Amino acid sequence: MKTNRIIALAFAVAALSACGKQQLPYDLEGTEHSVVINIRKVSGSSTTLATDMSGDYKVLLTIADQQGDYSMLKEAQLMAIYTDGAKNKTSAHVVTGITDFPATLTIDMADVCSKLGISTIAVGDRIEFTPCVTLNSGTQVDGWSALTGFNNTAFTGWTQSDGGNYTYRIAYTAFAPFQQAKFQGAAIPWSDDQGYSGTCKVTQLDMSDEANLPAAADTPVGVTASDLVGLRVDGELWFGTADEGLTMWINTQDYTLIIPDQQMAPSFSYPGVGDVGMAEDCEGEVDTLNNTLTFTYTPTFGGGYWWGVSITTELDFN
Repeated sequence: MKTNRIIALAFAVAALSACGKQQLPYDLEGTEHSVVINIRKVSGSSTTLATDMSGDYKVLLTIADQQGDYSMLKEAQLMAIYTDGAKNKTSAHVVTGITDFPATLTIDMADVCSKLGISTIAVGDRIEFTPCVTLNSGTQVDGWSALTGFNNTAFTGWTQSDGGNYTYRIAYTAFAPFQQAKFQGAAIPWSDDQGYSGTCKVTQLDMSDEANLPAAADTPVGVTASDLVGLRVDGELWFGTADEGLTMWINTQDYTLIIPDQQMAPSFSYPGVGDVGMAEDCEGEVDTLNNTLTFTYTPTFGGGYWWGVSITTELDFN
């Protein structure tokens, strides 16, 4: 498996070295421009999904100052994506005709479920929301599709005017009770991208020590230290070195993971590439029903070399 990584890395480096000499495989001038819309839960509103669909669900849509002129936007919509316990997905546009920004939307979860064609919510079910846009040209750019998954993921980490990072989706999950003590000790990492990779050791951080808190820029608005469970994950995750590791925090408001861009493999080296293994564009979530963590990151290398794909890993604590 490690040999395959090195061979693939060599191809990636060669491609990056040659890209300046080749024409792009598409018409850059003919590429349609679109609008990037940020989505957040409104502070103080509901953060998880109630099985009886009750709650105060409020969503804020904004367009960053860096977006500039978005006169090509005809309207935006809010799409809901429902995932059941068997990972089956259903989607629908649940709010349409959004033209003024910032836009605060009050979500009627029962109405959303009706539009999704579901009548009940069970523990483990999830409803995610993502912005979609219709351009003046008539082009429809949805925030999610069954074929490609979520759109605009490459903008993760783009700083917004409120100081937070860009978010292309938000999620409400019907959680089982959170057993914090479960999320430590030995864990088995599994990735469909690379196969079984051994074991990891997970240590919970002392959150009374300010040095163990995430940076303010990485902390979602309205989240405090008392909402966080800090974790240090050590083990062979991707680079194939003995000193790999990631620091992350469980946000118990909605059981997402806070994972800042960070050095992941200090001793990683490869000729002509560099000696710093980084994890970037990170995100993740907690499954309180099955006691697992799932996180996604993009491996990058010294000198700016980029692996080009995201790696998704699940840690199983059972």
